[in-house]
Amino acid sequence: MELFIQQLVSGISIGAIYSLLAVGYALVYSVYNFTNWAFDGFMAFGAFMAFTGITSLFMPFWLAALLSIVLTVILSVGTEKLAYNPLRVRKAPRLFMMISAMGVNLATVNIINLIYGGTFRKFPVDNLQPIFIKGVSIGRMDLMAGGISFGVLALLWIFLYRTKWGLGIRASSIDILTASLMGINNNAVAMIVFAITGVLSSVAGVFYGIKYAVFPMMGVVTIKAMIASIVGGLGSLPAAIVGSMILGILETLVSGYISSTYRDLFSFLFLIIILLFFPNGLMGKSSDEKL
Repeated sequence: MELFIQQLVSGISIGAIYSLLAVGYALVYSVYNFTNWAFDGFMAFGAFMAFTGITSLFMPFWLAALLSIVLTVILSVGTEKLAYNPLRVRKAPRLFMMISAMGVNLATVNIINLIYGGTFRKFPVDNLQPIFIKGVSIGRMDLMAGGISFGVLALLWIFLYRTKWGLGIRASSIDILTASLMGINNNAVAMIVFAITGVLSSVAGVFYGIKYAVFPMMGVVTIKAMIASIVGGLGSLPAAIVGSMILGILETLVSGYISSTYRDLFSFLFLIIILLFFPNGLMGKSSDEKL
């Protein structure tokens, strides 16, 4: 029973990190109907910026994390302006935007690899002693990662459902052309959406780097967030969170009771089974009910 509870806590922790990325995928897809494959590079960039802030600039963790968020937001918004906006203005097919995103991702990851090398690095943070509750060891970093991740998601929910610009983003997710005719600034919406995805990918990168390691290809884990978003129902933010929690718990249980070797196998099998019975995901919505 103790092992199950430990695996459950760990699963919720990794699920919270997946949630940040899955919500980012769902947000971009909801408004622009394309998958932002550049998330891989954004996540790795955010982790390395925090790592550099601590190791080279001798910043405390909180300041390095803030630096990471600011720089990743700049990268994300800059990518929208330089790589996506020109295609949107020319009304290019969404496939071209996905190809552009892949190019940004490859460029970002390879530049990181060129500068830092491909070695795995341990994130320089203090090893916090776990909390023991009736024989169950709960990692303090897992609690911190889960708490901060859910806090960021809660702030995002408040922004989307309690602010004027949040209303504008939700209106754009229904019909971006009609929203623009109603006076919503499409360029401002794009900047806000990609600024949000920059924050989400940075926070996810930092905590994933702490939990595992920092290396240029660490962003490949975003494919799990994509799976979670599809499982929950692509285009829905609450569904992305639910899918992430399910996937995170599934992976840790498979790792704990079977073998970590089969973790990815079970993740993809789970995706296939869900799509066979729920083509729109567990909480899939129609195109006019996104977000």
